[in-house]
Amino acid sequence: MMSEIETPRPPVKWRKLALQLTSGLIVGGLVGYGVGYLAGGYFEARGLEDVPLSVEIAGLVAVVYLLMAGVVLAGSLSPSFGARILNVEDADEVRELQAQFVNSGIAMLLWGFALLGLALAAPIGPLTAPLALTICAGGLLGGVWFAWKAYRAADELMLAMNLEAGAITYGLVLLVLGGWGMLAHLGYVSAPLPIDILTACYVLVIVAAYIAIGRRGLLKVR
Repeated sequence: MMSEIETPRPPVKWRKLALQLTSGLIVGGLVGYGVGYLAGGYFEARGLEDVPLSVEIAGLVAVVYLLMAGVVLAGSLSPSFGARILNVEDADEVRELQAQFVNSGIAMLLWGFALLGLALAAPIGPLTAPLALTICAGGLLGGVWFAWKAYRAADELMLAMNLEAGAITYGLVLLVLGGWGMLAHLGYVSAPLPIDILTACYVLVIVAAYIAIGRRGLLKVR
C-alpha cells in the first residue's frame, strides 16, 4: 500500500503581515489627512463648497499612486527595509529586482503626478490649462517610458503576468467603460466626464494587476 506524502504548508508570516498592514494604515491615514486638510483649506479659501465628485476621486486615486510609488521606491533603495514592507523573500531578492522596482516606482510616481495635475486644473484648481496639460502629458509619457524599462528588465514570470494583466485590463475597460457608455447612450445614467475616463483607466490597471498576481498566488505574504 502506497502512502501519500503531503507537503506541509509554509507558515504564515504574521509579523510581516502585521507590519505591512499597520504601516500601510498609518502612512495612508497621515497622507490622506494631510492632503484632505490642504485641499479643504484651499477650496474653503476660494469659496468652493461643492467640489465635483469626479475631481475628488481623481485626486484620491492620484494620491494612492503616489503612496504606492513612495513605498516601492523606499523599499527598493533600502533592501533591508524593502524586505520588511515589500512582498519579497528577503533583501537579496530586493537587490536582484532593484532595477525593476525603481523603474516601476518612478512610473507610478509620474502617473500619479499626471492625474493629480489634471485634478488640480482650473477652474477648480490653481493650475492653468497649459500647465496642467504639460504636467499630465509629461507624466503620462514619462511613466510609459519607465514602465517600458521595467518591462524589459522583467523575468519570464513577470513578463507573463504583465501580458496577462494587459489582457485583463482590456476586458475590464470594455466591461466598465463600455458598459457605462452604453447606459449613458441609452439615457439611463450620466455620461462619464473626460477625467472619469482617465481615472477609471488608472483604477482598472491596478485591479487587473492584482488579479494577475493573485492568480499565481503571489499575494500571500512571503
